[in-house]
Amino acid sequence: MKFFKITLLTSFILVLAGCNKPKPAGQDNLQAETEYKVHYAKGFQVKKYDEYTSISVRDPWDSTRMLQTYVLVDRNKELPANLPQGTLVRTPLQVVATYSTIHCSSLNELDAVNIIKGVCEPQYIKLANIQDGIKSGAIVDLGMASKPDTEKLIMLSPDAIFATPIQGWTYGSIEKTGIPILETTDYTESHPLGRAEWIRYYSLFIGKEKLADSLFAITEKNYNEVKDAVAKTSTRPSVLTDLRYQGKWNMPGGKSFMANMLADSGASYPWSDEIEGTYAPLSFESVLDKAGDADFWIIKYNWPQDMTYKSLEKEYKPYSYFKAFKEKNIYGCNTANSSYYEDLPIHPDYILKDMAYVFHPELFPDYTPKYYKKIGE
Repeated sequence: MKFFKITLLTSFILVLAGCNKPKPAGQDNLQAETEYKVHYAKGFQVKKYDEYTSISVRDPWDSTRMLQTYVLVDRNKELPANLPQGTLVRTPLQVVATYSTIHCSSLNELDAVNIIKGVCEPQYIKLANIQDGIKSGAIVDLGMASKPDTEKLIMLSPDAIFATPIQGWTYGSIEKTGIPILETTDYTESHPLGRAEWIRYYSLFIGKEKLADSLFAITEKNYNEVKDAVAKTSTRPSVLTDLRYQGKWNMPGGKSFMANMLADSGASYPWSDEIEGTYAPLSFESVLDKAGDADFWIIKYNWPQDMTYKSLEKEYKPYSYFKAFKEKNIYGCNTANSSYYEDLPIHPDYILKDMAYVFHPELFPDYTPKYYKKIGE
């Protein structure tokens, strides 16, 4: 009987201990997380719980750490107890500031451009509704992205700031305002659809997840249709990209975003197996030696007038040494009057089709290019 009492008492104590066992932070009264699958992007991860959503942004320069963790909680609900560590963001966002035209374009794609009330460097933003807002005063010009006007930002008091992190840079006094800084490292993605998938990242902050998923599904479908079409061709012409700058030619790395775009558009890239990083500064001589016989040359430039063979040679006579110059196989995209940079992160399918048309026009007989066109004499 005595043994029975001791056993009963021990069991009762263990039950009490189990009832009072501390719960892990962020798991108080929560159901199991909802699955959220990221298909191509490597830069962010999402975990969804009943009472909050956790978004982690990977540090693209140090794979051992996370750059940021955001904890999203519905603005119309009370804060749950024991939230995990991270930057708290009440969603959906109602007022935001943006550092770049890419942020504006992404929000515009999600029919949420109206929440943008402050922008940096508006002179580089081509969206008419942003320009109209600047002129009317509905949108505040926050100055340079490298050093936004802190006083104006404080007066604006946005729910969050969309910013693009750069290795070694800090946000200075902006970090002291307490306004959540939502970092976007989409530009470091090597897969074109990985970069495009960041539209889903934006949507989590503004309550547009279904729209983002449907838009991305269309982009993915269109991209893969072009990729599959050119995969069946037996020829893959070699391609040189862009121009030298300040004495060096910043050539895309063999595993970079642009190298992957070239491969998917049915082209052969001379440095596909040789340059590991994002870009490599090469001398003109080394580029001429490696790609002097390239079949095509595609160039992005920002000039008041469209590029011609004459103007290209006038800028730097050795450009005329390339085979593509001699055979008049240069295609240019003048970003001064093209939405190339605004479209590329969100719609790589648009640019891919242009590139595939340049290299394999017979596959797209009814297509009219939007970005690249043969340069004139």
